[in-house]
Amino acid sequence: MKVLDRYLVRELLLPILFCSVTLVFLILVADLFDNLEELLRNKTPFLIIIRYYLSLIPISFTQTISWAVWLGTIFLLVNLGLHNELMAMKAAGLKILTIIRPLIFLGLLLGIVTFLVADRLVPRTYRAANELLEIYIEKKKGKEDRKVFKNVTYYSGGNKLYYFRKFAPKPKTVEGAIIIWMDPETHHTTQKVFAAKGSWVNDSWVFEDITEYQTDVQGGVLGKPVAIPKKAYSDIDITPRDLINTASDSIFLSYHELKYTIQKLRENGISVYAEKVDLFSRLAAPWKGLVMMLIAIPFLGSVRNRKAVAMSVLLCAALVFAYYVTDAVALALGKSGRLLPFLSAWGGNILFATAAFLRLGQADH
Repeated sequence: MKVLDRYLVRELLLPILFCSVTLVFLILVADLFDNLEELLRNKTPFLIIIRYYLSLIPISFTQTISWAVWLGTIFLLVNLGLHNELMAMKAAGLKILTIIRPLIFLGLLLGIVTFLVADRLVPRTYRAANELLEIYIEKKKGKEDRKVFKNVTYYSGGNKLYYFRKFAPKPKTVEGAIIIWMDPETHHTTQKVFAAKGSWVNDSWVFEDITEYQTDVQGGVLGKPVAIPKKAYSDIDITPRDLINTASDSIFLSYHELKYTIQKLRENGISVYAEKVDLFSRLAAPWKGLVMMLIAIPFLGSVRNRKAVAMSVLLCAALVFAYYVTDAVALALGKSGRLLPFLSAWGGNILFATAAFLRLGQADH
């Protein structure tokens, strides 16, 4: 790496780190004041509070890093412009694309880091933060209910519908199970099973306190119900992982888990517009910082006096605001099925990044 490239990366990285730490700290402080009454009323232990806010750091980082990149880029360009360093680089024959090459490299690197944090850390840490919030801070549920999903419904294979009143992922147990078999052609109910509880043993479900019903096309009971103390159903192919993915919001799922969930839903003929938008958004969101960096460069890459700085920053801020509004509208249209999922997630990035690249030539003057 050239000396100039190292200099620019260092001068950009430091303000990005400072802005990122500051923005994350502000989010944590805002959350602290929001929960201060519950913390004091419920006498939450200090170590629990520390664990809770440490668990919020990854998601706070992913939410603020794009703004940190934008603010750091503005600081760097304004500082270079006011000290005539940009003018000296251009006088030496360097084009703006050559000057910003290390900045783009840093933006790409931060995008990769953001994706890895969002994919590997956020699902686990945000779930832990929610559990600490509900159990110790808001005390909405007791410790015995930790990691228990309620009212889980799953439609599998086109001919079975599952309902579980409670599902505990760690012991892999369910309570209050209702399983309905349907004719694959007519979709009429053919059999119903009620079970008090069940457990995942040797890759299959074993239910206890079972009542089986055979039904006619109208759903009426045929013959007498059969009571069975314990039984394993080999044709029930739903796994604990399926239930976890069904019961979880997409933010709690990694990219591959969300992709697996979409595949299972599509196999069962369920519309997955919203889920596909979330999936494409996982790939598009980490690059918002790079897009915002590109938006700032044409406005501030040619600033030579203090009077033009304020107006350039305001115009840049207005364009970034328009970028976020466009992105939010596109996501909403995508989740409602009115826009292709790929365009919904990537449309804003493509549109504004392309416009920024087309305007880069103005920064050479």
